[in-house]
Amino acid sequence: MSKTISWKFSQPLTNANVLDDFEIDYCFKMESDFKEFIKNNNAAYPSPNAFDKPCKNLVFSNLLSFNKEDDESVYSVINLFVKNGKLTMLPFATDGFGNMICIKGKQILFWNHENGNAQIVADSLGTFLQMLHE
Repeated sequence: MSKTISWKFSQPLTNANVLDDFEIDYCFKMESDFKEFIKNNNAAYPSPNAFDKPCKNLVFSNLLSFNKEDDESVYSVINLFVKNGKLTMLPFATDGFGNMICIKGKQILFWNHENGNAQIVADSLGTFLQMLHE
């Protein structure tokens, strides 16, 4: 059974090719389901928004925007994830406390800003979204 998630305050992408351009600019391939997810929910806030892995009571505050001109955009944090000129994982959401929810391949990771460590949360975006609760 599929869980219903409400996405609030979504912002349309200002450039229809922004995700394709991002892949080229950062040499980072995004799965088609992830790209569709961003197109439909750019910068949105989910409800429910809590998850419990890697520890209890974590929050999925909001998706980062792929519009370069937005304040809370992927582009404002991307340099934290570039190592030796290569994007290691893509931050796509924040917990509101400086930590990031990232994607690497199909895996969803929680990146802790205090120690720079990332832990696997789910094997796919769909699995991660099913974990969200009140």
